[in-house]
Formats: sequence, C-alpha cells, structure tokens
Amino acid sequence: MGGESDRDILSDEHAVEQAKEYLRQGNTVEFFEKIASCLLKEQPENPVEYCLEYVKSKLDNKDFAESGAKPGDTKNDDSKYMKKHNVSDFLDKWILALIAAKSGAEEEDIERGNKKRLEFHKTYLESLRQNGK
Repeated sequence: MGGESDRDILSDEHAVEQAKEYLRQGNTVEFFEKIASCLLKEQPENPVEYCLEYVKSKLDNKDFAESGAKPGDTKNDDSKYMKKHNVSDFLDKWILALIAAKSGAEEEDIERGNKKRLEFHKTYLESLRQNGK
C-alpha cells in the first residue's frame, strides 16, 4: 500500500477530479480533518498507533476518548510536532493510498462504503505499524 506510483494516480486533470469526487464521498474529508485535529490537539508520540486506535473505535461504534488540549499549546508547538513526526507526509501518503485503493467507492450505500473505508484505514495503519513507520 503506497509507494512512488501513488502520485501517478493524480497524473492528469481528469484523475485529479475523480480523486476529489471520491474524497467527497462518505465524509472522507471530514474524517481526515478530524484525524489532523486530534493529532494536533493530542500530539501523540506514535501517530500511527493513535490513528489506529481512533479507526478501531469508529469500527466498533465507540466514542474515541480525547484527553483535551494541553495547556500552553501554541502554533509553534504544533509546527514542531508536525515536523518531528512527519505528520503532513504521513497524512499525504495515507490519503494517496486511499485514493489508489478507492475503498468503498463501489458501494451505493454510504454506510457500507464508510465501513469499507474504515476497514481500509485499519489495514493500512496496521501495515505501517508492522513496518515500523
């Protein structure tokens, strides 16, 4: 999952438009916005493990417990965290892998499509964890 060819899926304007349309389906954009927000708020030492727990909670229809914002957090702290843990690169590769897989795209029922996307996220994050990323 993932690799240099991921960027090839966005090689022309039509492919970019198809990717945008896919990401608009089933709250995918909102999902990644929530992930990014949680990462910045919680600043976990292991973003992959944290995101995996988040996805598992969604698959189990459970609330994900956030500890809340840390006192004294600033944009500077966020920037340092993003750089230290390569968060932008991590999210970019994850989104590109989802676009490449188009998990859940064939489902007419949004709920089933969302479940397939969550299963994709779980599998993708578990593969990162196994590879020590």
